[in-house]
Amino acid sequence: MSKTIKRIIIGILFVGVVAGIGFYKYQTSRIYYNEGNVNGNTIGNLYGNGLFCQHGEKVYFANPMDQDSLYVMNPDESDVKKLADDRVYYLNADDHYLYYSRNDNQDHSQMAFLNVATNALCRLKQNGKDITILDDSVCDACALCGNTVYYLRYDEDFGTTLYTVGIDGEVRDQFMDSAVDPRCIYGDKLYYAGVVSDHNIRMLDLTNGSDSLIYPEGAWMPTIEGSYLYFMDLDNGERITRIPLGGGDKEVISSYGTSDYNIVGNAIYYQTIKAGTDGLYRIDLSSLNETMVMPGQFHSINCTSDYLYFRDFFSDTMYHMNLRTRKVEVFTPPIEVVEGRN
Repeated sequence: MSKTIKRIIIGILFVGVVAGIGFYKYQTSRIYYNEGNVNGNTIGNLYGNGLFCQHGEKVYFANPMDQDSLYVMNPDESDVKKLADDRVYYLNADDHYLYYSRNDNQDHSQMAFLNVATNALCRLKQNGKDITILDDSVCDACALCGNTVYYLRYDEDFGTTLYTVGIDGEVRDQFMDSAVDPRCIYGDKLYYAGVVSDHNIRMLDLTNGSDSLIYPEGAWMPTIEGSYLYFMDLDNGERITRIPLGGGDKEVISSYGTSDYNIVGNAIYYQTIKAGTDGLYRIDLSSLNETMVMPGQFHSINCTSDYLYFRDFFSDTMYHMNLRTRKVEVFTPPIEVVEGRN
């Protein structure tokens, strides 16, 4: 082989290596954007601190056996794998990424987002690689809508206020100058209860900025399900109440007040307060029949297609209930040690 041919071959190989490196860098730095108003998790799960998030046939979750580190499994709880050491809350997912708050908050109340013991809003590929810090400030409750993450951010100058950041992390702005809860985003609409002058429910159109009054009385934790707006009625002992979205009379759903609830299919699961025997209750939305699932004090009610999850308030033990059999057991997923994941 002549020297000229050898030089040509070496040159071709060099160009190929350079092109390969360039393509790899492009692929790893490329941002995949969403089409339409993708919502990152269910409203009820986000109210339950977003410890579980199902996207397609994968469930991303905070493993209670591993200090709430980020794991993934199938909906039937098989094939459990660790993705990251981060302690995660407020999980959101789209087709390419996971979004979450790194969170050390131990306050389980529904005013927990005012507690500042939290830090960093993150984006992570679904294979557990290439973590990106979208905001390294003190961040808490967050919700994905399209290509924007709405989240609560604390700083010394403004306190806790509502912020937005693009999923690429390029543009970050204060969206509201108060701690408006971002967790009830339905499509491109944000439903929220006031936190300054009143607790009325309002709807903010995220596409054009129009803001309208939906419910003119004290309420908390609004949730949209079907053709109804559900909420905790602050003027009626925090009982779960609903009104038709198109207008109409309000209807009391729960027998007791609540501190946490989640709508799962045709049922509401809620933690009672001020009941004779406090516990996790189930309400059938067709008959409004109410039954106790388990006595005790629980929080972080999350659901997937196969299971309901809830955590003991005092011991942090996590329980799961098979939605088909309604059998309740302690949730003890395996622990995996993964080095150098990120």
